[in-house]
Amino acid sequence: MKQFVVIGLGRFGMNLAAALAEAGHEVLVIDEDKKKIEAIKEKVTHAVVADATDKQVISEFVTADVDTVVVGVNESMEASTLATLYLKEMGVKEVIVKATSDDHAKILKALGATEIIYPEKDVALRLAERLSTPNLIEHLPLTPEYSIVEITPPEDFLGKTLRSLELRKEYGIVVIAVKDMLTNTFHLIPGGEYEIRADTALIIIGKKSDIEKLDV
Repeated sequence: MKQFVVIGLGRFGMNLAAALAEAGHEVLVIDEDKKKIEAIKEKVTHAVVADATDKQVISEFVTADVDTVVVGVNESMEASTLATLYLKEMGVKEVIVKATSDDHAKILKALGATEIIYPEKDVALRLAERLSTPNLIEHLPLTPEYSIVEITPPEDFLGKTLRSLELRKEYGIVVIAVKDMLTNTFHLIPGGEYEIRADTALIIIGKKSDIEKLDV
């Protein structure tokens, strides 16, 4: 069980805190809005009505040994910036912050934020990617250059074996698993004689530029 702190209970913070608690972790939430705290207090470990831009409040409720603090304050750039500053001064190692703009992100990085997130922007980009690439099921970026993606097999792959497709040679990609869509089970590291079926999905790894050559 890990210890998490979620500061700011907008829709993002609410959903994140509830999901972490449901996964069995210890979760402390902090927000100035009493109604929001009342709405979530039964779902998390601790729920506190407090101003997270107050350094004394931060030091009273948050300890440096928590696994991760997520700052999802929506109201102002100043509020999340101050909270991030105080958390880093306390020695919290993992501080993930919701940014409102690119300039805000630069400030947060300068303060030592571990990770910057743009929930609305990220959702929009993922939707745009899915709409423009219909066969794409899921996408996990590993580095700016490499990704793991789950795709439905192109029609000309069906009935063929992995060996005959020569995906590494033709496209520079590797199939690391095949998912049976009917039973939701996985066949890990399939051999060359594995025959592609219409009711499966391919989990592949490779350079983004090479994956795009699949025309999925």
